[in-house]
Amino acid sequence: MSCLSISTMSNNEPLWLRDGQGIPPKIRWTFSTEASLVAMEMGRESGEILAADSAGGLYRIDRRGQLLTLSRGMKGVRAIAWSDTSAAGAVIVGEKKVFRLNSKLEADWSVGLPEPALAIAVTPFGRQTAISLANGGNLVLGQESEQLSVFETMRPLKWIQFLASEPVLIGAADYGQICAYQLNGQQIWSEKSFTSLGDMSAASDGQTILLAGFNHGIQALDSSGAVRESYLIEGTVCRVSCSFNADRIAAATLERHLYWLDSDGQLLWATQVDEDIFRVICDPLGEWLLCGFSSGQILRLDWES
Repeated sequence: MSCLSISTMSNNEPLWLRDGQGIPPKIRWTFSTEASLVAMEMGRESGEILAADSAGGLYRIDRRGQLLTLSRGMKGVRAIAWSDTSAAGAVIVGEKKVFRLNSKLEADWSVGLPEPALAIAVTPFGRQTAISLANGGNLVLGQESEQLSVFETMRPLKWIQFLASEPVLIGAADYGQICAYQLNGQQIWSEKSFTSLGDMSAASDGQTILLAGFNHGIQALDSSGAVRESYLIEGTVCRVSCSFNADRIAAATLERHLYWLDSDGQLLWATQVDEDIFRVICDPLGEWLLCGFSSGQILRLDWES
């Protein structure tokens, strides 16, 4: 099956789009990778998407759903990071290898790691790369792969994300710890978490940090990691994403529910889709949502007027 990018007409819309609660979006476009989806990220400033499939395909897609670049040279991708400007990115390949990518999806450099890598993040302009390891170690590398800092956390971090407003790395373990660190490895704060997590997403300034807490719903933390409130929704919440200032929140559950919420956790739209949701990503302004399905289909769901 070849990759495709098509506009979806209203008479071809799936039933789940019409059968939901609240104000439904329009499907602006769909895109399908050649194999199952294994990673997906978006440049918040450019709106470009970087996706990877299980057959080794890397796809750079513009905000209109058009394929810009396709690379088939990296099999075994487990996680990707993509800068806000889409100038650079990074991928974890296999257990212990990281490649830094330029905007053409060419590898500028690679590093071998002493332990399996869990997560990866790049700064908004793509100049620094952070890698979390299975033994609790964490690395921050510079533009030429030089080591800027090494630090350890109490628990291995399964999710890491750089803030857009300041050089701060937010991290979360799947159980036991939420934390924030400077680029030099100095800890800013660390809080214990007593909930198993399925995902993490932070607003651009870190004033809101959202956690997908499975049966505990969505937990909203403040800029110091303290729980501010919880949003309980139907289902086992495993994916979460927020807009630039957390004015809009997207969430997905293991039962295939898809939710669109406001900043207070109030329901704006909800539905139940036909297949497993791999990733949800809010656009910075909270006007549209990217939904990536495990099958490889990616949809842009749009509330723009």
